[in-house]
Amino acid sequence: MSKLSIKKINSMKKNKIGIACLTAYDASFAKLIDECGINIILVGDSLGQVIQGSKNTHSVSMEDMLYHTKLVSKGRKNAYLIADMPINSYEKTKQALINARRFMNECGAEMVKIETNMNNFDILSYLNDKDIPVCAHIGIRPQEIKSSVEYKKQGKTTKSKSCILNEAILAEQAGAKLLIVECIEENLAKEISLKLSIPVIGIASGKYCDGQILVSYDLFGISFNGIPKFVDKKYFKIQNIKERLKKFIQNTQKLPK
Repeated sequence: MSKLSIKKINSMKKNKIGIACLTAYDASFAKLIDECGINIILVGDSLGQVIQGSKNTHSVSMEDMLYHTKLVSKGRKNAYLIADMPINSYEKTKQALINARRFMNECGAEMVKIETNMNNFDILSYLNDKDIPVCAHIGIRPQEIKSSVEYKKQGKTTKSKSCILNEAILAEQAGAKLLIVECIEENLAKEISLKLSIPVIGIASGKYCDGQILVSYDLFGISFNGIPKFVDKKYFKIQNIKERLKKFIQNTQKLPK
């Protein structure tokens, strides 16, 4: 497997090859999933939950994210590397640029991810203008979640569907190179994937996205706060971890017709 670039990832969408993504937080797991053929590694602020044992991502700091991104960068060889910008690290344009550049210059990240909403598309646009590749994130936004009861499917009503679709379009127009849609209604995720020219990666958003992302600890069945219901339990029948990873990648890359 050769080194993946955003150009190659875009070609996967065009050629209808599903894009397989997992999170990693250290060099060993990064090396493991990279060698199994994962396309994208995200150093997620989900480390607040699965590594630090918190109930949410809100306590994760820039220093936490920089530290773990450096570790992951040492372990991966071929996968495209994205770093999550944690809460309060991209509220202003100059602050966002300084922090994004740290991920790329100090840690080896090739893209940063921000949770976008109607109030911060200017941040995305500004970073794009400064040649910082950005992955936008809509639907459920963990950095805005205050209670676990807020984790519920988005886009069920006509108003909500229209709002999320509009956010997806605005994210692409603002310069996003990738889009993650979390916990949105399956047909809406399909519509967004078909409408946008950039790859759309889903989590708990059905099978019709251009790719899928999971928290690796969920796939391994070892997450501190329990395994989300949407994780396909059939993977747990595969005892060998490498085979489980390869099966996830194979299943993801076979898009439904």
